[in-house]
Amino acid sequence: MNELVIYAKRGKLILYGVLSLIFVVVSGFLLFIGFTESGRDSMKFIIIGALGLIIFGFCMVYWVISMVKRKPVIIINHEGIIDQSTYIKAGLVEWDEIADIDFVSFSGQTYLGIYTLDPELIIDRSSSFKKMLNQMNKGLMDTQVNIPIKILDCSMDELTNTINKYWKTAN
Repeated sequence: MNELVIYAKRGKLILYGVLSLIFVVVSGFLLFIGFTESGRDSMKFIIIGALGLIIFGFCMVYWVISMVKRKPVIIINHEGIIDQSTYIKAGLVEWDEIADIDFVSFSGQTYLGIYTLDPELIIDRSSSFKKMLNQMNKGLMDTQVNIPIKILDCSMDELTNTINKYWKTAN
């Protein structure tokens, strides 16, 4: 069996980049207003603008890097599922570490959810900041790995069939 390599949809990447740029510009504008205005509200504009600039600035940097160094979002092969779909990517989740795989919904979005035998597996593998983000993510959903379906540039049938073939072979 050949491994399945799935990239992110280019249209989604461009949309995320445009949205990041808009939020960076709006945050910069709020920061500018805060520094040029005087009064009690100027500090609110400075704080909101600075926080927005930092958060969406990091999103924009991550987007630029992901556009320049285009990597697969998911790789499914004989070893397992390699998740590189988000900033808090899980990396390689081997077939013998997986308890179940299902499509899960959260906030109106569908994810490929991977339940691991050890609920702390992904958190234990993460570095300090990503560990904190993974713990927050764990509080939202039962699955340990969540891959957003709408960014994948493949059909759901192809994804499901490939996962089932490899998982059946591994078990």
